[in-house]
Amino acid sequence: EIYKYILRGMTNKQLLEKLKEDMELRGFSHWTKDSYYRKAKEITEYFGKPMRQVTTKELREFLMDYLVKKRGMCEVSANYYNNVIRFIYDVVLDYPINKRQLPMYKRKRRLPKILSDEELNVFFDACENYMYKTIFMMIYGSGLRISEATNIRIEDIDSKNMRIFVRDGKGNRERYTVLPQASLEMLRKYYRMYKPNHPDGYLFYNEWRKPLKPARLRVYFREYRRKAKISEDFIVHSLRHSFATKLVEEGVPLVQVKELLGHSCIRSTMTYVHVANNMQKVKSPLDIYLEKEGEK
Repeated sequence: EIYKYILRGMTNKQLLEKLKEDMELRGFSHWTKDSYYRKAKEITEYFGKPMRQVTTKELREFLMDYLVKKRGMCEVSANYYNNVIRFIYDVVLDYPINKRQLPMYKRKRRLPKILSDEELNVFFDACENYMYKTIFMMIYGSGLRISEATNIRIEDIDSKNMRIFVRDGKGNRERYTVLPQASLEMLRKYYRMYKPNHPDGYLFYNEWRKPLKPARLRVYFREYRRKAKISEDFIVHSLRHSFATKLVEEGVPLVQVKELLGHSCIRSTMTYVHVANNMQKVKSPLDIYLEKEGEK
């Protein structure tokens, strides 16, 4: 009871500090902790008063009117903020809210955007900076998430077994994925050119000797995408989608694709079956039926 009394009088500054502790206790990944903290800080600054004083009506207006209508946020992004809000009340404040009044947006099923071989050619040709070209080609060749690519350390490149060790993946999961021969050769050239010697062993870093941030990669991706004159629908993650789709088209078992991608559920991997251009391998029952009729 005393603890709950303390929570009732918690300031937003104290809330953010406890948020860090609660995420640490749950073993959240570095990227999730950073993202949740930034979103929580933004939410508390928006309301400008202790979160215990914020009404459900105000929370609904924040999610619907401010995020979606005013800022034009998509359903997925708005749902992410909703998750942070629920974590604040359910965990940090121990003051559960009525989730039926703050429902998640129903996500529309959208097939992932993938790049054709021609689009990949013009995009990679447009990458003028060798380091960024190396990273983007490795994201495509190994199916990496953008945060996984920026988090790679020199020791994670296993040239003997031609694989990459992926640390701190989504859900704090670790895995191995394939190291393309082309990426290995590019990395060796990159190493000779840039001589990376970051104290923490990061392979890619900026001019201030700090590890690259995903936001920096997105900036360069947009620049090269514009130069290559390909659709703005394509984002960095489209390279990972293209990796997975190509594997499915080449007949790699879904279970193996799932492990390379680091998916926790095979249903996520099944999405690429719908995208893969495997229709030429499928014979319509109508054609089979008419062929049999013609043989009679």
